[in-house]
Amino acid sequence: MDFGDILEEWDRIKRDRNEQASIQSAKAPIVPAARATPRDAPKNASSAVLERWLEANGVLDKDASAESSPESRADSCERRAAEARRLDSLKCQAVLDLHGMTSEEAKTSVRSFVDASARAGLEKVLVIHGKGLHSEGAPVLKKATRDVLETHPLAGRFGEAAKEEGGSGAVWVLLRSKR
Repeated sequence: MDFGDILEEWDRIKRDRNEQASIQSAKAPIVPAARATPRDAPKNASSAVLERWLEANGVLDKDASAESSPESRADSCERRAAEARRLDSLKCQAVLDLHGMTSEEAKTSVRSFVDASARAGLEKVLVIHGKGLHSEGAPVLKKATRDVLETHPLAGRFGEAAKEEGGSGAVWVLLRSKR
């Protein structure tokens, strides 16, 4: 099962739950927002202000809008799945090799590489950290790389590279665009 299939399954489950909820809510009586609070809830100044605001402005029903229709949600799901498949099949557009670096040098290099790659508009890059065969205990550069990628705001999904790109000694990274 690839990531696109997982997204499709997730959206199908959400769609089914929303349909069940809308069927149940159609059977339930409509209660004005001001009366929806429990009767034993304490009335303080902030809840009174909130009730007045709700009475004056109402609440937007996002489920009733045309953009939230099951068809548009299905289209959105398909677009996301197609984009995920496109990014998965995309070749890495830049490579960083960390061999011979210390953990701190590697972390600095990965941060700079991700920043520069995102600025250049790249979508997918490769970081070669090695398999850690010469490390005492666990692979040092692999852990350093993962630590940076898990916290970097421009690093999106990442995973072990294909065998021809380094296998367990490298990681591909999908980059997020700066918004």
